[in-house]
Amino acid sequence: MSSTAPTQVLSRFLANLSYEQLPREVVEQVKRLTLHCIAAAIAARPLEQAEKTIRMTEQKGGIPQATIWGSDGSKVPVSEAVFANGTLADILDWEDCSWTGHPSAAAVPVAIALAEAQPVSGRDYITAVVAAYEGYQRIAMSAQPSAERLASGRSWGIISWQIHAAALAAAKLQGFSADRINQLFGACLYSTIVPSARHSKGLAKSDIYHYAHGFAARNGVVAAEITAAGFDNCRDTLDGPDGYWSTISDRVDWSWYGHGLDERWLINETYLKHWPANMWVQTPLEILDALHREQPIVMADVVDIRVSPHLPFISGRYADSTRSALDAQFSIPYCLTAYLMNPEPGVHWFSDSMRNDPGLLTFTERFSFHGEKRTPQDNFRIFQAGSFPEFTLDIALRDGRTRSRSMRFPKGHPQNPLSLDEIVEHFRRRCGPHLSAERIDAIVDCVLDIENRPDLSNLGALCAIGRV
Repeated sequence: MSSTAPTQVLSRFLANLSYEQLPREVVEQVKRLTLHCIAAAIAARPLEQAEKTIRMTEQKGGIPQATIWGSDGSKVPVSEAVFANGTLADILDWEDCSWTGHPSAAAVPVAIALAEAQPVSGRDYITAVVAAYEGYQRIAMSAQPSAERLASGRSWGIISWQIHAAALAAAKLQGFSADRINQLFGACLYSTIVPSARHSKGLAKSDIYHYAHGFAARNGVVAAEITAAGFDNCRDTLDGPDGYWSTISDRVDWSWYGHGLDERWLINETYLKHWPANMWVQTPLEILDALHREQPIVMADVVDIRVSPHLPFISGRYADSTRSALDAQFSIPYCLTAYLMNPEPGVHWFSDSMRNDPGLLTFTERFSFHGEKRTPQDNFRIFQAGSFPEFTLDIALRDGRTRSRSMRFPKGHPQNPLSLDEIVEHFRRRCGPHLSAERIDAIVDCVLDIENRPDLSNLGALCAIGRV
């Protein structure tokens, strides 16, 4: 594709996208992503960061347009609701993961919030979420930096391009024309979060990272509001040598803007995480779960656990970390030890007492890492190619046996997907401690039949803990 046409090509496709174009499997994927994202947000409710997020958003007040999930039913302006719900969706790092980030933490909260604030049908909702994913992923892929830039210490723009998932969901639900979407990209350019990796500095990772997903969701909604109100010029901002890509990368792949439009649905190439943990902790957890289900692994019987390949980013000595929730979620030793202490995944894995448990800290010292050293970007490139990094666990036991397993495609990967029934069960288990059975049934019934719902105004309110 020419460097002078990307904004117009992508804007036209997204403006013209209709429900009737969508294959059945894409519609079903939106249902899975919706339930999965809400479950991740509700499950995070007991953590202190979730409480802070809900409390400070409630205190802002404003026009009661959309519900804060996990609250007692508090409604705030759409832009504030999506800040809260986008943050909540990422707190356990349990939402989806594409090749470039977590688009559901923006697209789903925005689409549900706007459905409370204005008339939205289920088919409109589905189309908006698909548009958000298809636009977001192509923009993100076009701006992937070189290995040399990342090696120099420059940050990866995982939150920078997140704004487009939020903004495009809002644009579709407000019926933006191609020209208005073109300008929306200009508003997003001015509202993009500057890439920063300070949240992940060594073993002192910061939960500000979760708030950044809320920032991106809110900024995307505000960008759409500004564009709807109208401003002069600022068109074609994806194009040319000074396009959006130049703010976050040292190179651009123009072909991604028009790649597979209406033929390759990137939303269906998304990984729906099976475990509350970083993307690259998923496979080791999945292996441990498979071995434990075959024959329970008793912690006292374990001499050591060898993991390969070696990812320095998530294999550091957990006892030396600041023991934040993010340190735990980004730690193979921590998450696998938490599993052995309680195989049922959930928010309890990241409680203050668990993160500082003396027995857990001691057991994490039994992990060692071997094989090729890889960066997260190395692994994402494998994912982008349609595959996934293979991991191996070797668990040495005191009786002299070694239990070993290798795995390439963990549960939730597009080549080993969670079925809709499995997603529903996941939703029920994650939300069960916080929502009534009647409310859970109502959400599930709504989402499973969403394409036939003429009005989604009550979906967001159902995600509150209090009375609707």
